[in-house]
Amino acid sequence: MGAQSDGWRMDRRKFLRSTATAAGGLGLASCAGWTTPGAKLGANDPNNPNIITVWFWDDSLQFAVDAFHKSQNKVKVYFQKIGFDDAHQKLLTSFAAGAGAPDVCSLEIGLIGGFTGRGGLVDLRKPPFDADQFKDDIVEYKWIQGSSADGRLVAMPWDIGPAGLWYRADLLGEAGFDTDPGKMAARIQKWDDWFQLAEDLKKKTGGKTALFADSFNDVLIPMIEQQGHGWFDGNKLMFVQKATEPLKAALRLHQQKLDANIQWWGAEWSTGLRRNAFAAMGIASWMQGGLTQDQPQTIGKWRVIPAPEGDFNWGGSFMAIPEQSTKKAAAWEFLKYVCCSVEGQNAIFKASGIFPAYKPAWKDPIYDAPVEFYGGQRTYRLYTEIAGGVPANVVHRSDRLASDIINNEITKVRNQNVDPAAAMQAAQAEALDRINGIVA
Repeated sequence: MGAQSDGWRMDRRKFLRSTATAAGGLGLASCAGWTTPGAKLGANDPNNPNIITVWFWDDSLQFAVDAFHKSQNKVKVYFQKIGFDDAHQKLLTSFAAGAGAPDVCSLEIGLIGGFTGRGGLVDLRKPPFDADQFKDDIVEYKWIQGSSADGRLVAMPWDIGPAGLWYRADLLGEAGFDTDPGKMAARIQKWDDWFQLAEDLKKKTGGKTALFADSFNDVLIPMIEQQGHGWFDGNKLMFVQKATEPLKAALRLHQQKLDANIQWWGAEWSTGLRRNAFAAMGIASWMQGGLTQDQPQTIGKWRVIPAPEGDFNWGGSFMAIPEQSTKKAAAWEFLKYVCCSVEGQNAIFKASGIFPAYKPAWKDPIYDAPVEFYGGQRTYRLYTEIAGGVPANVVHRSDRLASDIINNEITKVRNQNVDPAAAMQAAQAEALDRINGIVA
């Protein structure tokens, strides 16, 4: 959501970058060493139909590029690392100018609606791509998020962010709670059960350790995302319906001082984690990478259970082929390898922990193996199960603007105790005024 979501996007990328540069940082098999295809090739050759340009915003894609080059010897990838904001903005600029787009581009979930709702990207369902051959093998909600309202698939899902409730077994165990994931999941059947655990932990630790850092991240976002990503149902704005009750819960917990009052992602959050100021999070699978690198003292201490009352996803990205590309056949070969092959998907998962959207990849034995980071819990299989329960919906082209609007009101609720219902009504009124063609 707005600024919070922007902060998440920035730090999620930082976590994945730090993971990629830490050899074997996830305790997974390392991929090939770093290479720079652009340097090997000299530069992209605009006249060679088998040398393609690919844009991505961090080095994690390099694992897939290296694996792709090893898998065949026809198509060569000229990988250009472009900052997150630039990767999206320059793509839009190229659409407007009619030139300048790469052969393959990457898109992030927070911005996907602005691309599926416009032209400029090929429909991968049409010949010669015929992407429907992969539809049943792609996580459903991600396929729909990469599709337009009229059914075109313009962005092939690459990775997902299955999410749940993470908790520190050491801290909860010291406070006298049974930390076995099966028993914890049986205990937390409703959100009120999780809130009661927060109250019980506060009492047992004398307020020294809260259950979570900030209820406006650890509770509000999961409760909203459980209803499906995005702020629209077709052209119907859903601020009031989706956010009012979660916002009331987050504010209540915050006012009752059941969170640590530590906003996410900054230095204070990192310090709070090191000092055991909070014992749980509502977060996605990709968090493993950042914590492995930045908070190694927590390795082996985390456990995960599904969120009560519904599964949710947080994050993920896509790959697409711009209409401008004159090398679409070669671009499709690379996109298929990265997004729609077991080898390609698991090359990057085993190297960086980016979780595949391609379900056949989950048949690898690694998904059923105990994970050291989670104290031996078989968490990767849990994530595949969570991914099967996430609601699916098309992301509106104005979803980013809607996020900015609602976030301004959420900030007022958090910092000024503004009534959540009134805040959502105000956000709705502003959105109706600023976004054409929508209703409430």
